[in-house]
Amino acid sequence: MTTKDLRPTAGILGCGHQLPSRVRRNDDPVFDNLDRSRNPQGIYQADMFRGLDRRYLLGPEEEVEDLMAASCRQALDTAGVEAAGVDRLYGYASVPRFQAPNTLYRLHHRLGLREDAIVVPVNSEFTNFILGLIQAADTVNAGHARHCLVSCGSNWTRHIDYTRGHATGIGDAAGSALVGPSERFVILDHAGSTLSGLYHALTMGLRTVQFNGRIHLPMLEATGLPAATLEINQSGIEALSSAIKDGVPELVSTLLARHGITADRIALTTHQGVRLFLDHWADRIQPMEYLETLADFGNMIAATYPVNLSHFFERITAEYLVMVGIGAGMHITAVLLRV
Repeated sequence: MTTKDLRPTAGILGCGHQLPSRVRRNDDPVFDNLDRSRNPQGIYQADMFRGLDRRYLLGPEEEVEDLMAASCRQALDTAGVEAAGVDRLYGYASVPRFQAPNTLYRLHHRLGLREDAIVVPVNSEFTNFILGLIQAADTVNAGHARHCLVSCGSNWTRHIDYTRGHATGIGDAAGSALVGPSERFVILDHAGSTLSGLYHALTMGLRTVQFNGRIHLPMLEATGLPAATLEINQSGIEALSSAIKDGVPELVSTLLARHGITADRIALTTHQGVRLFLDHWADRIQPMEYLETLADFGNMIAATYPVNLSHFFERITAEYLVMVGIGAGMHITAVLLRV
């Protein structure tokens, strides 16, 4: 199969992103309680998450849906489409205020979308945007909708155990894209790898936190209720260091080979949690352009992909764009676009 065999019409008409007002630097006191002990491999987990300068976090008066709404309006304005022209809303707000429904329904109301505009929450941490993009393109190509919004927001700075090394990189943000008939940023193909044997490796749930010899239950400042937090267990750390680390370039290679495309013709954006991985993927894949903002924005979880897409949207010079994400479950998902 080649790209000539595929005749999709769905592409990205416009995009937008929004960052919170507060900036967290490396010397923030919240990092004072980081666990500095070695893991079974003799590695200080906190030292893995380097190469950061700034990350943004929601203030007490801000909610992730505010960022999502602003990024959606940017995407619509860029595309020249009114909210009344949106037929479906895909994506996810993570972590939502309620277990159900997802905040995506609240976003539908905030944007003033039509009552018959279907809301499709995609709970696939962290690849919510990529999978939403694929589903939106399939819907447009099938003729079931003309314009689909895909929006993802992350507020994970409120859901992190700040004794763990991975806490140092987390930032809040939101990004959105409008999918519809287009000759640019056309969604051509996708590929995935599901490592479901690692289901328990990376989880979000209610759990206690221990530091300074005391056990605490993390609480949400806005509500006073217990907050779910991220946990990466030992099998998760090992998987990230092996199956995920090497699986990303392997999946990208497979996807490009289907279409006879070489890596020096692509712009690439990936999960950006660990500088070591970004450097490894850059070396293995060797794209023409690597679109990442780890030092400036941190690890924005599901919002990483739409934010980086929006941030670099008008500056991409490569012929193709590959977005490849990793997530809980565990899984890797990649999508190929013709710029």
